[in-house]
Amino acid sequence: MNRSTFNEIGSTIQCRHCCARVMHVENDFLCTPCHQLQALFPQGQSYRQRRHYDFITKSMITSIPPLYATQHIPAAQKMIYAHFFVASSDWYVAEFDPITGDAFGFADLGCPEWGYFNVVEMEAQCVHEWMVIDRELDFTPITAADLGIA
Repeated sequence: MNRSTFNEIGSTIQCRHCCARVMHVENDFLCTPCHQLQALFPQGQSYRQRRHYDFITKSMITSIPPLYATQHIPAAQKMIYAHFFVASSDWYVAEFDPITGDAFGFADLGCPEWGYFNVVEMEAQCVHEWMVIDRELDFTPITAADLGIA
């Protein structure tokens, strides 16, 4: 190991949740995205065991633009970053606030429209006794026009 690598590692701190090396950690030695996830779900995700994956990921927190960041972009040109669904209902996320869990995007619950919804509340919902809201795991960012929702 050369001296510059040693200095770089020595000046960083390891997040205790994701083990990433970062320059700054929040409370309890968590990187900022992990800290935001813990703040969104202080008791853990309600149906994590049923889904077998995270409802909101660290990469979603870092890659989705904050609320109102794309308000000047026409609806057809907005990028959609995540897709949540249950039965015949769909939610497409274009903007996300990692502090409150509020998101802006396109929702189709029988009456399709652009609007705001809270993904933390969505995660805690159980439809009937066995159906929970899921996230499309292999969804890649795409424009609303290409997705056919604008």
